[in-house]
Amino acid sequence: MSFTTKVMLILLVMMLSVTIAIASLLISQSTENLERQHLNSQIQNQRRYELLDELLIYPLVLWVESFSQFVDTNDMEGATDRLHDAWEYLNINLQVDDLWLFSPSGQVLYGERSELPAFALRQVKRSQEELRPLSRVYCELVCRRYVSVPVMGADQQTSVMVLSSNMQEVLAQSKQLTGAVNLAIVRRIPDMRSGTPTLQVISRLRPEYQVFFTTLLNHLPKLDSLDTLIQKGVTLELNERQLLVSLLPLEDAYSNGQFILYAQDITESVAANRAYRRQVVGSAIGLFALFSVLMYLFLNQYRRKLLALSEHLPLLAMHRYQDFLIQNQQIQKWQRSWFTDELDVLDEAANSVAKQLEEFDSQIALNTAQLEKMAMFDSLTGLPNRNMLTFQIEKQVAGSSRTPSMVALMFLDLDDFKKVNDSYGHDVGDKLLKAAAKRIAGPIRETDIAARFGGDEFVVLLSDVSEREQVEVVARKLLQEFASPIQIGDMQFYISVSIGIALTQHAEASAVELLRHADIAMYEAKAQQGAAFRIFDATMNLKVMRKVELESEARVALRENQFSLALQPQLELRTRRLMGFEALIRWHHPVKGHISPGEFIPLLENTSFMLELDYWVITHATRLLRELSANGHPYLKMAINLSSAQFMDPSLPEFLAKQIELNGIQPSQIELELTENVLVADMKRAKAIMKTIREMGCLLAIDDFGTGYSSLSYLKALPADFIKIDQSFVAGMLENPDDRSIVYSTLTMIRNMGLMAIAEGIENAAQYELLCHFDCHQGQGYLISMPVPEADIWDCLNECVKDQVWCKPLPIFKPEES
Repeated sequence: MSFTTKVMLILLVMMLSVTIAIASLLISQSTENLERQHLNSQIQNQRRYELLDELLIYPLVLWVESFSQFVDTNDMEGATDRLHDAWEYLNINLQVDDLWLFSPSGQVLYGERSELPAFALRQVKRSQEELRPLSRVYCELVCRRYVSVPVMGADQQTSVMVLSSNMQEVLAQSKQLTGAVNLAIVRRIPDMRSGTPTLQVISRLRPEYQVFFTTLLNHLPKLDSLDTLIQKGVTLELNERQLLVSLLPLEDAYSNGQFILYAQDITESVAANRAYRRQVVGSAIGLFALFSVLMYLFLNQYRRKLLALSEHLPLLAMHRYQDFLIQNQQIQKWQRSWFTDELDVLDEAANSVAKQLEEFDSQIALNTAQLEKMAMFDSLTGLPNRNMLTFQIEKQVAGSSRTPSMVALMFLDLDDFKKVNDSYGHDVGDKLLKAAAKRIAGPIRETDIAARFGGDEFVVLLSDVSEREQVEVVARKLLQEFASPIQIGDMQFYISVSIGIALTQHAEASAVELLRHADIAMYEAKAQQGAAFRIFDATMNLKVMRKVELESEARVALRENQFSLALQPQLELRTRRLMGFEALIRWHHPVKGHISPGEFIPLLENTSFMLELDYWVITHATRLLRELSANGHPYLKMAINLSSAQFMDPSLPEFLAKQIELNGIQPSQIELELTENVLVADMKRAKAIMKTIREMGCLLAIDDFGTGYSSLSYLKALPADFIKIDQSFVAGMLENPDDRSIVYSTLTMIRNMGLMAIAEGIENAAQYELLCHFDCHQGQGYLISMPVPEADIWDCLNECVKDQVWCKPLPIFKPEES
């Protein structure tokens, strides 16, 4: 279904809905108007009847009052004579057909023509009590109205005169005024079977009227009550006429059940209402048809344009651009006869697209070959890229099953390349990669493949290898290629490579598996401090699996509180004053027992879990500081080692501040220890972080000082408080004069720079004394104390510390011997 067809259907549905709604509203309004007319007619009938009733009663009451003024009711004989004289006047002029006069005691003084109904006697008594005229209609053979009027005598005694008149004239006048077809007085008769009321005509009617009302009552619908007939009437069809049938209560009709039944002819008004409905429906249908035709004529041109364009567009997908342009120009001839619109603009755009696509196809055909080549080769070095390498590995592995030769994969990584990139920029780094690519491709055969795997990683694929020694020869040649410096402009760079080798003869081996094995072996070579190669074996894979297993167990250990701290005391050497502790992590596995930090830290240090463990150490150490301060040792500090990932974490300063505030300790009680390798990896950023930490009030120490290649050059730039002299120099300074000179020179330099020195690994008294002679500020080692488990720290402080001085026997420094 086309778009224009959908639009037409939607608009037609909307128009049809609106038309139906308006027609329904107009028809509903006409029905309401007709019902309102019926209701108004009923109200007018009521008012007309009441007016006629008043016109009947008022003259009677007025005559009685005038009669009481001129006749003494105490003179019964005179009153009755006067009534005899007035009877003819009453009968002719006031249509009175009977009259009674009751004395104050209730005796009938006049009126023996007929018997007065029982209800009239009660009405006489009420008029006498209430002193007001009363009126009631009573129907038996003939419907009559009985009017009782009180008459006040000279002795203030009340007599009552009752006058009866026939209702025939009132009904005739009511029929004339209301324009009713006919009317009659009816009585409500309850139906004991159905429980619904029925009506019975009780007024005397001519035979033809009697038949009419009998038929009318038989055609009335079944009603639960007469309220509908009384309030608004019921419409029914009788003798091809529309009649409005309604009831008018006679006084207390709800008690005696007497009504006037009106039958009014409303055939003309009903016919007019039906004609109006037909006119509304016809107009709605006509408007809807006209709208449909106009909308079809308007939207059909868009449908034709869209269909023609949709038929020609597939030609573009088939690259038949000229056919598209010719056919599109032909259909535009009749389109110009109409008003131009957005579809004409779309046609022009489609023609323009066809011309541009034709040009693009020509250009793409020229570039396809070049792009295919670029997809398989590295743009920087010109070597095959990862896609080409993977294809060649799978090809050679699949072919190894047909020959006894092996497939050898060598994974190469440039050592310390990141430092060159960070220090000299990516432009120099790219040039270095291009030079390295040439050296890697140099010693291999033409049948071998050297590829760039990504970044500073390269892969060499050796084919037709019969012996393992052949691979080792190639590896040594590659290492030798990088023995000499690489010249980039005026700069020379000494770059070494670490090589991991994977061998296979299995056709089932995959490229991913070989690359993973070679990558594992490469990291083993990097552990040899670079410029080395290692061949993958099963033990390496076990080591990797051990690392994964250890990380999983360490996460469980952290949740189950298997980690703890051991605290190694740090003393001021000359005074033996306890300055603080170095926090060292310990792991006691519930099954494997004690796991050495030297085992799990190297395996975990490059994992995401290590950062979580580092923050646990800070949290635990600061909590211990809070306990020490609360128990009389607020002067102690805690040295905490930071890993490279934790030191470079942007959230470290905020975390430290939160722990200091949470535990209520001084920032100067925290000493963060950093290794040189961490600092020189990103000197600028490291300096900024150290500055932020020092501004918080925390202390900073550079650990393992002297073991890095650039210690002295960077020392001045780093905002540190303490320099820790590595234990390797302390251990050899007694036997090795060079180590002794290094320690002495380093201490002198540290003092001149205004920094504090901490010597590590003091294990005998001679070392302690020599460091005191060299004026070393602080020290730590097994001579002073082994690391104390945190659970035993209170016993240690009680036994070994008195007045902040370490009481355990140590050499006593003698200044005169210095």
